[in-house]
Amino acid sequence: MKRWAKTLAGFVAFDTYKTLLQDEMGKISGPRTVIAGFGAGITESLLAVTPFESIKTTMWVVRHTKEDVKADKSTHSRIDDRKSANPRMRGFLHGSSIIWRERGIRGFFQGFVPTTARQAANSATRFGSYTTIKQFAQGYVAPGEKLGTISTFGIGGLAGLITV
Repeated sequence: MKRWAKTLAGFVAFDTYKTLLQDEMGKISGPRTVIAGFGAGITESLLAVTPFESIKTTMWVVRHTKEDVKADKSTHSRIDDRKSANPRMRGFLHGSSIIWRERGIRGFFQGFVPTTARQAANSATRFGSYTTIKQFAQGYVAPGEKLGTISTFGIGGLAGLITV
């Protein structure tokens, strides 16, 4: 679920920022493409990556109350609660509701700054390289002709390799 939400947010944001940053002729420079990619990464982090990462992390490391610790003499943190006999969070939706009740909206945005820094840099590189490679490839196409689906797919794959 996280991947499609992140991808949707990223591509819509990138196109929006690209439109806002293009010149009067509808062209966008390399540095402005990178800035649009950076903005797309921030948007991805805000709308999808950080909330999903917070839920995932919380479901893997569950903090128990002091009473729970005294009762079963376990450590204060239990790793991978899903494998315990009585898991506290039974799935994505159940875990989300517990996070909301206990920590509110802030619970979904723990780690926002480092996650956003990583996501913004990654997206700036991916979208910037995609646009640069696509513009380079379009130089080999006849005027007025567009790149084909297979070419666009290959360019996207190459941009993905650059950011891995």
